[in-house]
Amino acid sequence: MKIFFSLLFLGGIVFACNPVRRIDMKNKTSDTVEFIWSLNEDSLMNNPFLLSNSKELKFTLYPEKVDAIKMSFGAGGWKPKDVEKLVGYLESLEIRSAKQKMKLDSLPQLREFLLARRKGIGGATIEIVVAD
Repeated sequence: MKIFFSLLFLGGIVFACNPVRRIDMKNKTSDTVEFIWSLNEDSLMNNPFLLSNSKELKFTLYPEKVDAIKMSFGAGGWKPKDVEKLVGYLESLEIRSAKQKMKLDSLPQLREFLLARRKGIGGATIEIVVAD
């Protein structure tokens, strides 16, 4: 009976440890990098980016000071359906530095870009790295 409760307790801990769904933005360059997430007008007050009520969220990453931003989106992994739902809130993602500029402004582009960058157990993290 003691073994049963021990296994039950251990199983509960293992299954309760869901990963945190995150998007990590990293700057591995010697330049300042800007990540600009543009949100759909109709989803401003009802989206997972509820950091502000602005249509645009801009993160500036400096090479020596702030070289990473980690946004959390609750428990779980980034399954394709979760990425699809996230992309539905977006208009575009723009990444700018002195040497490069990239703008993803179509839903298929955004979806493929984010899906290709899933990392970790169950794809819990989307990692966007800008490198020289």
